[in-house]
Amino acid sequence: MHIVAPEKLKGVVFDLDGTLIRSTIDFTKMKGHMIEILERNGIPDGILTPTETTVVILEKSEVMWDENGKPEEERVPVRATLEDAMDQGEIEAIPLVEEIDGSTEALRRLREMGYRLAILTRSHHEYAVQALKKIGAYQYFYVILGRGETPRPKPYHEALDHAAKLMELQLDEIIFVGDHHIDAQSAQNSGCGFIGVGTEGRRRDPWSELKPEVILDSVRDIPDYILKL
Repeated sequence: MHIVAPEKLKGVVFDLDGTLIRSTIDFTKMKGHMIEILERNGIPDGILTPTETTVVILEKSEVMWDENGKPEEERVPVRATLEDAMDQGEIEAIPLVEEIDGSTEALRRLREMGYRLAILTRSHHEYAVQALKKIGAYQYFYVILGRGETPRPKPYHEALDHAAKLMELQLDEIIFVGDHHIDAQSAQNSGCGFIGVGTEGRRRDPWSELKPEVILDSVRDIPDYILKL
């Protein structure tokens, strides 16, 4: 991972939960519900765990369905039920969304500095839109990409590749900002710059699998950091 040359920088892509907002989504409950659905549809009990990401849970399920020869027409309704479970868990959390201190001001400053801004999240698009409106930041974004709106999700390179394309920028003209090693892996896989930000209250080290070169205390520090580059 690297930081883009400041003279080339034209856009900043942000993760959402834990980066710009504090969310009360009960991910453990959500993933537990997903696992229950999958175990009713051909996945053996105990194979999947809520400690895995939703992407891993879904990918492992598809592999096991492949191995067991589950027809595609039987998978489609299960995928739709899983999507509904994720959507519901996120939408229920919107009333309790809070701004991470200084994030909206940082976004305002970045827009005034002339940068195009985008959201790249594995959450539902409508959740992202409503959360940003709740903190008064929706108007700052050129592109908002939620779950299912990129060819493949983070951390696959296609996620940031697609974001950059919609921003009408090249990958060497953007920086990705996030609070988790999955975000860092996304930037590494795409070859774009990355800035890690701290998140209050995390129980585990978010960088245990991949530590970025640059980690700031908060997203509020990003405009000043870019000015100093």
